[in-house]
Amino acid sequence: MVHFMIYLLETGICLSLLYLAYWLFLRKETYFNFNRIFLVGSIALSLLIPSLHMNIIVPRGSTLEHTATGIEKARGSYEEMIRLINADFGTEPGARHLAGGGDRGGTQMENGGTVPGRADQMVSSQRSISISKILLILYICGVFYFLARFVYLVVRLYLLAKRNRVTRQEGFRMVEIQEQISPFSFFRFLFINHGSFEEPELHQVLEHEKVHIMQRHSMDHLFAHILAVFQWFNPIAWQIRKALKTTHEYIADRQVIDRGVERIDYQSLLLKQVIGYHSVELVNNFNLKPIKKRIAMMNKTKSGIPARFKAALVAPFAILIFFLFADFTLKGTSAQVESFKELEGLWIKQTVDDFSETILVKDGVFSYPDGQEIRQYDMKSTEEGKMVLMSPVSPGYSGARGGSVMTYSLSGDELTFSWNPWSVTRYNRSTATNTLDLFLLKNQMKIDLPSISRYRLLEKDNQIYRIGIAMGNTGKTIYTVDGQLTSLPQISVSVNRVLGEKTSLDAHDAIGIFLVDQKVHMSEVVKAREELLEATRFHVAEGGYPHGDMELSPLLYHSVALPRLLPPKNAKILDKDEVEKSGGKVHTIDLSDRNSNPKEVDKKLKEFISSSPKGRYVISLEYDGNIPYGQYVETVDMIYNAVYSFRISLAEEKYGAPYDKLGAELQKELRKVYPMALSEKMK
Repeated sequence: MVHFMIYLLETGICLSLLYLAYWLFLRKETYFNFNRIFLVGSIALSLLIPSLHMNIIVPRGSTLEHTATGIEKARGSYEEMIRLINADFGTEPGARHLAGGGDRGGTQMENGGTVPGRADQMVSSQRSISISKILLILYICGVFYFLARFVYLVVRLYLLAKRNRVTRQEGFRMVEIQEQISPFSFFRFLFINHGSFEEPELHQVLEHEKVHIMQRHSMDHLFAHILAVFQWFNPIAWQIRKALKTTHEYIADRQVIDRGVERIDYQSLLLKQVIGYHSVELVNNFNLKPIKKRIAMMNKTKSGIPARFKAALVAPFAILIFFLFADFTLKGTSAQVESFKELEGLWIKQTVDDFSETILVKDGVFSYPDGQEIRQYDMKSTEEGKMVLMSPVSPGYSGARGGSVMTYSLSGDELTFSWNPWSVTRYNRSTATNTLDLFLLKNQMKIDLPSISRYRLLEKDNQIYRIGIAMGNTGKTIYTVDGQLTSLPQISVSVNRVLGEKTSLDAHDAIGIFLVDQKVHMSEVVKAREELLEATRFHVAEGGYPHGDMELSPLLYHSVALPRLLPPKNAKILDKDEVEKSGGKVHTIDLSDRNSNPKEVDKKLKEFISSSPKGRYVISLEYDGNIPYGQYVETVDMIYNAVYSFRISLAEEKYGAPYDKLGAELQKELRKVYPMALSEKMK
């Protein structure tokens, strides 16, 4: 709904700008056919452009950068204002990027795994009516009213044609009416009361209405009326509809005069029709008001060359709306990027100070991590050995774009820089391209990690430890904890030692990221999990490379993981029959089935979730000990994606916003409808 409200607003802005161009430059000119094309085109562009949001690349430091930033800032302001109308919108707890719950807790199934602790309860949400819902109800009521009114007018015309005599003429159908209504046309139907006109007058009326019919003016009316129904609250929509109808009359009047009809006689006929008869809405009326403007236009000299220049002035307005609703991508200029080419790469700090342990230079951008946030600065060259780090530019950024001067020197793979003469920071260039490879390289770990797409970024690095499992050259399984060699029985001891070095706090809620080679058998992973359970450590995650997210900074790859919760040993054990007796359903994915097709497995899983009682299902993942870890993680990632696809669809359907943008309470509500109820069983 939020997206739709933004679309309505942006459509109205487009209409306003284009109608302003018409009102300033075109309404008094006699280029009637051009005016018609412009007005119809304005409607089409206003409906189309807000839905496109074309991407435009703007070089950093160019004259367009300030304009692009201002446009993004303005759009971000009204989008945020619209989102704030909705309760619980605006916060972003990081459903995708934060380590944390929502999908944790539950009841253990047979041989491990969990089911939701409240799987026997249906979700019931009693929410107060928000301002956005009231506005939506009012909008829908308005649309229904004006749509019903439109249907009434069409039905009225149909009944009028049905109860009167219709004769076929060349190119149209004439309806001979008895009502005292001014002549009008609708598509190929011409409605006229013959008894109201003498022969010369009848000829003039027919010539006028035939212009409407032959030029298909009714199509324009229909298009404009649909816009007015869609934008019924917007006075500009009604004004542009009125302007289009008036332009049609100017066109028909000019055609009649050009065919030899005396201007005075024709104008007298118009005045007679205005005084004597009422008109019909939605159609091309012969006596459409204001008659004064029509007579003035008939008497006006045709616009000359100066008016053509005025018509050309509307082009910038049309171009402007393309830029107003474009998505801008700021890129460093080729000269800037080239000047810092020698600095590109991932750099590791060698000195002891308060600045970041890692920095990344890429495409003329200097970046470093601040927790889970990435600070980015444009690098601008000044003189040799100096650069200016410019303040970041992003949608909604409102500060002045200042810069900090940094002195630097490069000697081989050693970078030294400082902001003042009293402090110097040294970095060495790493052969790794991201922080996950950096961790593996630093600890001399050769592990072929899997890729995951439905990942989260885990916070609080001082409460994260990494368990590495790989196959040695001799075929023996090698275990490490934060890069330190250990044995399977000593995993818990090694974890306690590593966490003790990181924090003095109670670290039982610390998360263990498994960095496991894809070829390692699942039996080895399960053994390591059992050792953690003995030490009552239940929070684990599957580590790997982010897949399908090109925007994630390489400085955050080490935090990418699929969080899991191991079931405690004293958890209540349920079998499949118990789950189904409580009203739930169980779907089994057996990785031991060598003939299973991943696409078919995904399809059946989504069909199961779709047909299951909301919140009352369990996905049971079964495998034998010889299943490779890579296949296991691929399947778990697929399950996460399947469940999230339903959450995302429900978020758009119910709240009109992405799931990741919803507040914590709304996310919790959707998680209850589509829980991550995943059970595991090694056969």
